[in-house]
Amino acid sequence: MKNIPQIREISTLSFNERVLQEAEDERIPVMERLKFLGIFSSNMDEFFKVRVASIRRRIEIGKEEMATLMEEITDQTQELDERFQKAYRDIVEALAVEDIHFLQDTDLHNQPETITQWVRDYFRENVLPSLVPIILEKRTPFPQLVDGHLYLGIKMSGEKSLYALLEIPAELPRFVETPNHDFVYIDDVIRFNLQDIFYIFEYGQIEAYAFKISRDAELDIDNDFSEGHVRKMERVLRQRKGGRPTRLVVDSEMPQGLYKILMKELTITDYDTVISGSRYHNMKDLMSFPNRRTDLAFQRREYAQHRIFDGERRNMLDQIARQDMLVTYPYQSFDHVVRLLREAAIDPLVEGIKMTLYRVAANSQVVNALCNAARNGKAIFVNIELLARFDEENNIAIAERLNEAGASVAFGVPPMKVHSKLLLIKRKNTNIVALSTGNFNEKTGKLYVDSTLFTANKVLCNEADTIFNYLENAAKRLTTTTPKFSKLLVSPFNARRALMRLIQREQKKGTEGYILLKVNHLTDSRILNKLRSAAQAGVKMDLIVRTTYAMLPHENIRAISILDRYLEHQRIYIFGRGDDCQVYMSSADLMERNLDWRVEVAFPIEDPELIQEVLVMMHLQVNDTYKARVLDEEQSNFYVNFSEDGLRAQDATYQYLLELGKAIPGKEADANQLTENISVS
Repeated sequence: MKNIPQIREISTLSFNERVLQEAEDERIPVMERLKFLGIFSSNMDEFFKVRVASIRRRIEIGKEEMATLMEEITDQTQELDERFQKAYRDIVEALAVEDIHFLQDTDLHNQPETITQWVRDYFRENVLPSLVPIILEKRTPFPQLVDGHLYLGIKMSGEKSLYALLEIPAELPRFVETPNHDFVYIDDVIRFNLQDIFYIFEYGQIEAYAFKISRDAELDIDNDFSEGHVRKMERVLRQRKGGRPTRLVVDSEMPQGLYKILMKELTITDYDTVISGSRYHNMKDLMSFPNRRTDLAFQRREYAQHRIFDGERRNMLDQIARQDMLVTYPYQSFDHVVRLLREAAIDPLVEGIKMTLYRVAANSQVVNALCNAARNGKAIFVNIELLARFDEENNIAIAERLNEAGASVAFGVPPMKVHSKLLLIKRKNTNIVALSTGNFNEKTGKLYVDSTLFTANKVLCNEADTIFNYLENAAKRLTTTTPKFSKLLVSPFNARRALMRLIQREQKKGTEGYILLKVNHLTDSRILNKLRSAAQAGVKMDLIVRTTYAMLPHENIRAISILDRYLEHQRIYIFGRGDDCQVYMSSADLMERNLDWRVEVAFPIEDPELIQEVLVMMHLQVNDTYKARVLDEEQSNFYVNFSEDGLRAQDATYQYLLELGKAIPGKEADANQLTENISVS
């Protein structure tokens, strides 16, 4: 791989392989392995809708060198799909040992009459009314098939074969539990009852074969300001549904006649990926498989107590005014963010709230609190990013709710995305700011590892306010001077220059220099070159990169990726050691888009106790010997040490925060004492 685009695409596939490794890992409870199959399937869907679609576009404008990359992607995808099918079979067998069975339509014929009749009744009452079969005839236009939806291709064999299409409605549950507690895919419920759909036709045999397509999900948004931003977004979202196909996944048993019809009507070309897979597709639904056995899943954890916020119930605004706080979820509760907003909504001293939203949960408690604050007469300003991929429609609905409640809503600085995670509470006696590495989303706050700093630091509050003023002026199309920052690293203004200076600072130290970066993506060429120069000068580096990684190997660089129970989502930059250590947390990955084309924020951790807290958490990750994989040039995904009893960073972090929560408030915590029961190499 000689260039960044190649590295990015293949590295993304490598990350998806790490997800698949979790499904293959027998150290993980079997129900969780099933969910990881669902996550892998969902990731691959997005990969083809976004990354592969981008490659296709480049090929179409004449960049034929991308064709070689497309061939490599196709080969690797087929290999991953074969591993997926084997992992699925292994997990189904393991579940059968636990008396959890999947029944196919052929199995239903051998069930007691009470079960088969129950399935027929379920189909007629709950499924049949939603089905819209389409007969494929020359005089009938081929229907527009929706990206990511599941279809059955029907073949009716007789004197002459007749073909039909059947969309499986997305609103139907994918898994049907029978009275004897077995599970049947909705696909097989339909297969079992095909006669009830096509009974008017004469045929000797009827068969159904699953397939789905992935379409180009990129939005072509022009810069015509004569059209409202929301209206424009609604228009292009409608266009997305008809994006050209990038992948066709079919049942390997599908007959040639039906297969050829699909290839022709969907205009599948040599540059598209066709996967000949199993009878089941859309396996992302495995993420929501109904689990009746808690003993086959991860053990439920109580949140680690925060030694200030979870003590005696007091006004959080007053507590933050006295000292900086750091919350890391899902080890600690995301509810601290929601509680702060709820308190601010009714606090008589609070005059206004400003916030950026990128992705929020359905029925978001965060949005509810903002609406409540607006109804209580607070001045509310919310910047909502409409270009948050696949969340656009939800964000439009959120904007409408906030507007109805009386909030002022803006949509960033197109074409730049506002990806920073900021909350500013303006109070008569002091301001409070919350700066986060991840979305203000209570759902992902239970699944993604992120941290939020709560502080009343005047400089940080003022600089956060400067960002909001910039966003408000942009919404009003007012010209403004380039904002200045002394503590925050803000893209696209000063973040790149500041990071270069920090790397240069360590480079000057030579062998005494140290850099630790924890990010989702590390692909920016200028940052990579600067890091390599520092490594050549003797600077030791620990790089923890979740997904895409483009650094060439060097003896002074140790790079790992950790994938475990939670999705690692924090971005943390550490420069130097000991008293000379500077620690930043951020919403920004080290990619060109994040540094030059997004509004992002990196914020310093300055309180000594909080610095120590971050350093301990990163020390645990660097020394993980249970879930860490080596990041190398070959994208091999070897485990650092695949063992039953190694240091598991996520478990050790939870233990550490549990102990930290027991520490006496106001007394500096001894990190060595708190980690004495954690095996750290």
